[in-house]
Amino acid sequence: MGCEQQTEKRALSLIQLRIESWNSCVKVYIFHSFSPQGIALNFQYANGEEYLQHIDLLDLNSNSNPNDVARNLLRRDHDNESQQQGQQQTPPLGRSQQKLEKEAEEQTCGTLSKRKTYSRSNSSSSASANGKEPSNVNTDTVNGVLRKAIAKLQRKLQEPTKKKFYLHTRLDTHILPLTNVAFERSGERCLTGSYDRTCRIINTHNGNVEHVLAEHDNVVFSVAFNFPKCDRIVTGSFDNTAKIWCPSSGQCRSTLVGHTAEIVAAEFQPINSESICTASMDGTARLFHVESTQEIQTLTHHGAEVINCRFSRDGNMLLTGSFDRTAAIWDIRSKSLVTQLRGHTAELSNAIWNFSGDLIATGSLDSTALVWDIRKSNEPLFIITEHTDEILDVNFDCSGRRLATASNDCTARVWSLKGDLEMISVMVGHTEEVSKVCFSPPGSLLMTASADHTARLWLIESGLCSQVLAGHEAEVFSCAFSYTGDIILTASKDNSCRLWR
Repeated sequence: MGCEQQTEKRALSLIQLRIESWNSCVKVYIFHSFSPQGIALNFQYANGEEYLQHIDLLDLNSNSNPNDVARNLLRRDHDNESQQQGQQQTPPLGRSQQKLEKEAEEQTCGTLSKRKTYSRSNSSSSASANGKEPSNVNTDTVNGVLRKAIAKLQRKLQEPTKKKFYLHTRLDTHILPLTNVAFERSGERCLTGSYDRTCRIINTHNGNVEHVLAEHDNVVFSVAFNFPKCDRIVTGSFDNTAKIWCPSSGQCRSTLVGHTAEIVAAEFQPINSESICTASMDGTARLFHVESTQEIQTLTHHGAEVINCRFSRDGNMLLTGSFDRTAAIWDIRSKSLVTQLRGHTAELSNAIWNFSGDLIATGSLDSTALVWDIRKSNEPLFIITEHTDEILDVNFDCSGRRLATASNDCTARVWSLKGDLEMISVMVGHTEEVSKVCFSPPGSLLMTASADHTARLWLIESGLCSQVLAGHEAEVFSCAFSYTGDIILTASKDNSCRLWR
């Protein structure tokens, strides 16, 4: 119960339902997804299995009726269940994780109906089979929670976009330059990694360091929470290991070993956080099981250092980028290489999915960025050649239809990927390389980090600089928006980070 209470306290807009099945109690955590807008359902089975399922509500606006939207979601759910009613007569509590993940991929809200329609009442099942909503309290409970979640999303949409931020706290907690940073989903905590071999968990309200994660023997380069629950942390280090931590206690739960060179990226599987991918300068990416710490798979196809690894949203695919000038797509279920994206003539700087997982963007030191359609991966969909120097970062907005590029030519650019490739704006103002770029969650602002000691905010449509986040005394190496976009974190090689509100 203590762990559940901590989760409820930290998670943003967390709602817990208890739905009685035949012989088990199933918990469903409903998280709001503001960017892109939707709902994330975290199902927890009595046998310990769990997975995450997304319901996208991209068309939701302030005029939508929450009752109608919730009713449509449940109606679609009942329709899916009606089609399967004749084939499945027992509660789906003992299925394998592979089958659960397949259902999460194929059905938008199928699990809700299964928990609702498998009741002790035969009349409920009969009503569902006839396409009518079961008249039991569980359906009413789920309907009510969905309405509340949808209404909260609408209120968020009506809030004005924040365009000015003010320095809230300067944090001089590290004794050596910072590497990377990450926010907890609620925005109440953030992580900072550093060359001083530590990661620190910082309270964003008062700037206090809650815990120092100090068991690595070299630089802590990668830091990440498991979203959306954020009850685990993974750190990747130049000591060739990754470690899993409990954020509430600061204790190290386990160490992942196997790499023979520096780990530069580590990420939780997004559906159930049961596995972690790591990328290393030893030329491999690896998958580890979180609880057992056993290595599940070693991805060895790259011919040079692997600089990043990213799961697709459904957790079934993995994207890796390498200094061998290629990116690779891997099928986690079959443990096989799907395809290798070839087109760059120099090392990659980043490789990322868009939100829906149908596009991939790669940036390279050859001064180009390539956009790939995963259905036609033999050649790039778009080629971006307008930068005059190395491209150091690429990033999609939450819709996945806009791309930002950052370059050593001191500029950032934003591109529309709807239809033909179109440049929306050029951000000119930095006096040194732009090493990091990210969109605000609402998508109207772009943030850049630069070696000129500043981070900047830009209006995407016009390309005008709306604010300079100044004060650092060395290169700003990393920056991030909080999940809701109301806090900014900048991290610098001057050993400090700054919180802006």
